[in-house]
Amino acid sequence: MIVLKRVLVTTDFSSASDAGLAYGRALARRFAASLHVLHVSENFFLRSTPSDLNALLAAKARAIDDRLTDDDRSMLAVHTAVAVSDDAADAIVSYARREAIDAIVVGTHGRTGVQHLVSGSVAEHVVRGAPCPVLTVRQLEHEFVVQDYDSSEAPMILLRKILVATDFSEPSDAALAYGQELARTFGAQLLLAHVVDDVSARAYGPDGCLVADPELQRDVEAAALHRLEGLISGEDREMLRAEPVILTSHVPASALVQYASTRAIDLIVMGTHGRSGISHLLMGSVAERVVRTAPCPVLTVRHPEREFLRPDALVAVTRT
Repeated sequence: MIVLKRVLVTTDFSSASDAGLAYGRALARRFAASLHVLHVSENFFLRSTPSDLNALLAAKARAIDDRLTDDDRSMLAVHTAVAVSDDAADAIVSYARREAIDAIVVGTHGRTGVQHLVSGSVAEHVVRGAPCPVLTVRQLEHEFVVQDYDSSEAPMILLRKILVATDFSEPSDAALAYGQELARTFGAQLLLAHVVDDVSARAYGPDGCLVADPELQRDVEAAALHRLEGLISGEDREMLRAEPVILTSHVPASALVQYASTRAIDLIVMGTHGRSGISHLLMGSVAERVVRTAPCPVLTVRHPEREFLRPDALVAVTRT
């Protein structure tokens, strides 16, 4: 059962943040949760500035308020805040921990290439350190929140296909629990995917020539499929139309994103180990790469301090 009491939306007043607010608003209304909207302003107190600092902060607060609707104020318990910090991700994570937030919604610009290497991504840093699940929203091909902006009706959550990515780790088990419960709640189909290594792309003979071994590849894929099928119960197959999906690639993030695009996936759910430091620099994170390029929102789950699923739902996955 989903028990979502506090939803945090971060905003930098961009179009990506406005998309995030639409999702946060829809989730808060659907689950009768309070809506927190946070902006992190640059720490300019130690810098020379011709402007009045209090006036600048007040302007930021007004900018948040301008993005809230009359329905937000009348139907939701809304809390707005402006934090001052040189590390936006750290400020967001600290706020989430302090306010016992159950889910964070972050709009991301999906930077890639040199721009990403230089500036990084606040969303990815939040994913890595958040104490609760994080929903990231970027420039989308597939949205699961629908709203007629010419009417007063509340936004609707329309989830039809949910893709859960698994590497059979503990964070992936938690992601599966979230995917199952969201599929049950919204009547969506559940697709459970695992990316196996393309063995032929890595197998070379003593003379340096590529050695293709179709039989070995089939064995690897069959073993992975067997493990996937063990995670899907008969009830999931019947009620959620659950399907196991084997993808073959030596770049897991790209395989997942491509599959999500071709199958019109509305939401990707995946676990993340929350690596940091040298481990992250060397290995990167599949979850963060998916966040950066996915055609739909991505819900990431690590070892959170707070869950918005009841514990029995999480336990059920480990016993499947």
